[in-house]
Amino acid sequence: MRQPQRTPLYLLTGFLGSGKTTLLNQWVQDPAFSKALVIINEFGETSLDHLLVSRSTEEQIVELSNGCICCTIRGDLAKTLSDIGWRFSRNGVKSFDKVIIETTGLADPSPILNTLISNEKLFQHYRLQGTITTVDAANALHTLDRYREAKRQVAVADLILLTKLDLVNAEVAQHVQQQIYRLNPTAPIQQALRGVTALSALLELDHVEPVQSTTALPTWLSFRAVQFEPLAQEQTPALLRCAEPEPGLHKSSIQAFCYQLEHPVRLQAVEQWLDILLPQMGHQLLRLKAILNVEGFPGPMVIHGVQQLLHPTAVLTQWPDDDRQSKLVFITDGLTAEKLEVSLQPLLKLTV
Repeated sequence: MRQPQRTPLYLLTGFLGSGKTTLLNQWVQDPAFSKALVIINEFGETSLDHLLVSRSTEEQIVELSNGCICCTIRGDLAKTLSDIGWRFSRNGVKSFDKVIIETTGLADPSPILNTLISNEKLFQHYRLQGTITTVDAANALHTLDRYREAKRQVAVADLILLTKLDLVNAEVAQHVQQQIYRLNPTAPIQQALRGVTALSALLELDHVEPVQSTTALPTWLSFRAVQFEPLAQEQTPALLRCAEPEPGLHKSSIQAFCYQLEHPVRLQAVEQWLDILLPQMGHQLLRLKAILNVEGFPGPMVIHGVQQLLHPTAVLTQWPDDDRQSKLVFITDGLTAEKLEVSLQPLLKLTV
C-alpha cells in the first residue's frame, strides 16, 4: 500500500516573553503557511485575537483570517495529532498542509519530541522539520542562568531565533550568543530585528531526520569553526575533544560536548557503542548528533537521537566533501565529559 505523505510539523518554543507571539503572528500571515494548522497549549501566552474570524468554544477551534486553523490542546498531544487528520478534512482531503505546535513559556520540549519519535502512528503521518526556540536577548543571561526550562529549550533547538536585539548593545548580544553556543553548538542563530525575521530560515528548516533530509550535511552538523584538541596521550590520540568556547563562562548541568574521530570505525563498534550509550545514559542525553565514517560504506552514517530514542539512521551514498572524519555532538543534562568519553571506547577499540 502507498504510504501517506507525511505532514511537515514545526515545534515553536521559547521562554516567557521571548517573542513567540510576534513570530507566530508573522508566521501565519505568510502565504506559505496559509493552510497551516496551529496547535497551542490552553495555558499558552499566544494571542492571535486580532486575526480571528470565528471560534467554537466547545471544540476550542479557531479559524484565522488567512485560512489557518488554531486548535487548543486540552489533553494528550498524541490524541490531538491523531484526531486532527479527520477533524479537519473535507471529502477525505485534509484542510491543512503543515502543523505548528506552540508550547508554553515554561514547557520542556523534550516530552513532545519523544512523543513524535516514539509514537509509530504519528511518525508515519508527521515529519518533524525542526524545533525553533526564541531567545530574548535583553533577558537571556538572567533567564538562562536561573531557569532550567529555558536551558532545555535552547539545548534541543534546531534553530535559535534571537529577539529584542534592539534593546541590548553589541557586547551583551555577543555574550548571549556565547551562552547559547555553550548549550547548543550546532543550532544556527537567526536574528530578529524589531520583531521581524526572515521566514525563509523557517521554510528551509529540515534538521531533524537524517533520512531524506534536504539539509546539507555540513549544515546539519555545523561546528561553527570549532577548534579541536587531543585528549591526554595516555587515553587515546585518535579522539579529539572540542575546546571550550569561552572558559570563563558559568557552567550548568546542561552542557554540550563535541568530539572528532580521525579514523574509520567498524559497524560492529557503532552497534556496541549505541547498546551501551542509550540504555545507560539516554535519560541524561537531550540530543545526540553524529556523522560517522564507517568501514565499508561509500558515504557517512548519520545518527540523530533524543534521549533514549533514535530517528531512523541514514547512510548517505557519498561524502559531501573531502572531510572524512567522524564527528559527534552530545547535548547533555548532568553527564560529565569523562563518562561520555568512556562510552566512546568501543568506537576506539575497533578503529581500523
